[in-house]
Amino acid sequence: MAHEGSQTNDGNCADLGKHVFIGPDSQKAEPDCLSRNASLSLLRDLPAGDEPPPEGEAVWELGYTSENLDVPVVIVSSEINPYSKSGGLALVTASLSHELSARGRRTMAVSPMYDCYKGAQLLGSTKLLVFGEQHEVEYFHIWHPVAEGKGVDFIFVHHPSFRRPGGLYYNATEGVEYADNLFRFTLLCLAALDAPVVLEPGGTAYGERVSFIANDWQTALLPLYLTHKMRPQQKFKDARCLFVVHNFGYQGIYPHNKLVPNPHGTIPHIIKNVDIADFGLDGTAAYEHMVYQYPPHERNYDGDDGIVWNLTKGAILTCDRILTVSPGYASEMMTTEGGFRLEELVKQKAFFLNGILNGIDVVTYNPKTDRLLGMNYSIDNVEEGKRHCKVQLQEKVGLDKNVEIVLVAFVGRLTAQKGIDLILDSMDWMMTDTGNNINGHVQFLFLGNGDECYVQAIREQTTKWPGQVSGMVFDPELEHLLYAGSDLLMMPSRYEPCGLPQMCAQRYGTVPIVTLCGGLKDSVIVEPEDEATGFGILPLDIHKYKEVSYKAFETYYLGREQFNAMQRRGLQMNFSWVPRIDEYEKNLDWALGDPPYVR
Repeated sequence: MAHEGSQTNDGNCADLGKHVFIGPDSQKAEPDCLSRNASLSLLRDLPAGDEPPPEGEAVWELGYTSENLDVPVVIVSSEINPYSKSGGLALVTASLSHELSARGRRTMAVSPMYDCYKGAQLLGSTKLLVFGEQHEVEYFHIWHPVAEGKGVDFIFVHHPSFRRPGGLYYNATEGVEYADNLFRFTLLCLAALDAPVVLEPGGTAYGERVSFIANDWQTALLPLYLTHKMRPQQKFKDARCLFVVHNFGYQGIYPHNKLVPNPHGTIPHIIKNVDIADFGLDGTAAYEHMVYQYPPHERNYDGDDGIVWNLTKGAILTCDRILTVSPGYASEMMTTEGGFRLEELVKQKAFFLNGILNGIDVVTYNPKTDRLLGMNYSIDNVEEGKRHCKVQLQEKVGLDKNVEIVLVAFVGRLTAQKGIDLILDSMDWMMTDTGNNINGHVQFLFLGNGDECYVQAIREQTTKWPGQVSGMVFDPELEHLLYAGSDLLMMPSRYEPCGLPQMCAQRYGTVPIVTLCGGLKDSVIVEPEDEATGFGILPLDIHKYKEVSYKAFETYYLGREQFNAMQRRGLQMNFSWVPRIDEYEKNLDWALGDPPYVR
């Protein structure tokens, strides 16, 4: 990590051209330079100015114009690309900031200052009361222009607690969450609430009439503070808050009580860990909004009352609108399987719930203009272009050069959520030649970082099936070539709020095989057959996985005309952010048109 005053970490690695294999010799490789930027590609170059679309690219017209463009928006996130990133959250918040400002809306993006960022200038400071003590935070500012007279005020909250040598949220070496995360993100929320009134970027404060967009559990306290701290003091009376759920499985749950050793016996004392007053709040309403009690069968020890603080519960109950990253995931949040114990609360607020499918950067991800490809292509020459890029990819990752073989790829975090175990469990079935001219006639590429058990398992597969299986540490440049050179993208996720790789893959004419859940079923068409852009797995088990995979391989080898039609339909899918931002603008207007949800 950079020190104060040193050269910044601006999100780019010094040697992206060096590809690192996950294989027998990988222990000799350089440390993964993207360890703090995880598994999805960096939105490294947000375009400045009014750039024309690439030649032949569709121009998506605005479908909605906000009635409240004069109301600034303040986007609050624990990470934002290209400055900090552990996954798709950083990409989405960067895109929201860029696109909303391009519409003419004054836009501020607030995030922790995990590092020294090039060009960041000290703009101001404030003192905040957190957990009974005064803490001074400094605000650093970067102005990012997006068009003439339009841009984003990036505000970075500087405090020593945000500076860590490991990951953003946990110590990657030890695999444990930082012990002071509750403090860190409480501080972020309070600092973000002060930013529109204490700072004057460009010489003028944003003021109290703003729309906040809080993202995931790390910023879940923001609508709580707006409801229980600011409005009772007659502050931010005209402000509203949208809370965006990117992954409902992570809710910001912290113990209400804790155990301390008992010097006079073996049974420890149970004492209060964090009280409502520690958050700077009082009254039963704030307490009831934040507290959650686990049922008896989920408690950990004798005397455990099961009471915890659930930050996301508080945000769900106090925000003015709940948004999530796909219509399918919005529905799943109201089920026992997808609600993670909060499904009844979400159901009660269903009228204020909307799922908006994320978009992708269609300028960066464009096979017509992608500078990383050996041959650019479009719908008119997709077969020729992908054959050329397949050979380029095979040479790059150490697969046997064979333009006729079906090449399947996985890109993402190597975790159980992504179904990586199903892929590994079926590898012998996939790679063993059984005489049907399909099994054993497959190549597979893994691209990603993640759990060590899966990294080791991939190493074993690359040794067992040399030339057929390759494993690579994530590289954002190689990701582009993967989309262009692969025939099929494998995404057997157990749950997927949105997912971005399946959209990027279709953009390059690669056919996705996905679990029919969350945003995957919203972005991949699997039926009717003459409209399909991919293959769907449901239910997700090893038998169905093999069945659908075989169907995809068979279509590639024996139904090439059908397969090529799927590729061309994928290339024509609209994953631009423009229609998505229309929906965000509508929700901002609806929230401003209603009184605060909790008054």
